[in-house]
Amino acid sequence: MTLRTALLAAIVLAQAAPAFAQEREWSLNSTDTQTFLVFGVPDTDDVGLSFWCLNGKKDMSAFLPEPTLKLKRGQKLSMLLAVNGKTARLPAVVDKDDATGVFTVEGKFNQGSQLLKNLKNGQAVTVTVLNHTSTYPLTDADFAGLVDSCNGVVPAAN
Repeated sequence: MTLRTALLAAIVLAQAAPAFAQEREWSLNSTDTQTFLVFGVPDTDDVGLSFWCLNGKKDMSAFLPEPTLKLKRGQKLSMLLAVNGKTARLPAVVDKDDATGVFTVEGKFNQGSQLLKNLKNGQAVTVTVLNHTSTYPLTDADFAGLVDSCNGVVPAAN
C-alpha cells in the first residue's frame, strides 16, 4: 500500500468514526402527557420510526418521517407494518414539519391490536408508505414499557 493510499484510508476512517458512534437505538421517554418509543440517534433530531401515545389512552400511533416521497399535508393513505410475516394496514395522515420541511406519516392503532402483540415479539418491522419501504430492528424496543407508560404505570425506581 502506498503512502497516499494509506493516508486516504486514514482520512476516510476518521470521517466515518463519528457516524459509527451515531447509530440509531430504541429509547423510551415520557412526559406528563405523552410517551414515546423512538428509534433514532440519541440527543439529535435523527428519528427513523417512533411509536407514541397520550398517557391514559388506549390509542397509539406509529410515526414515520418520510423525506423521499412526494406527499401533501392532510393526505390520507395507508401505512403498512409487517412483523413476523403478518401485515397490519393502519389508516394514516400526512403532515409536514415546518421547521425541517420533512413530511411525516402517522398511522393509528389500538393497544389491543394484533400489531402490538407482533411488535412485542418481532425481530424487525417493515414499514411501507406508498412505494417506499424501510425496515427497522426491534431488538431492545421496549413495547411493554410503552404500554405500561401509556396506561399510567410508573416504573419502579432502581
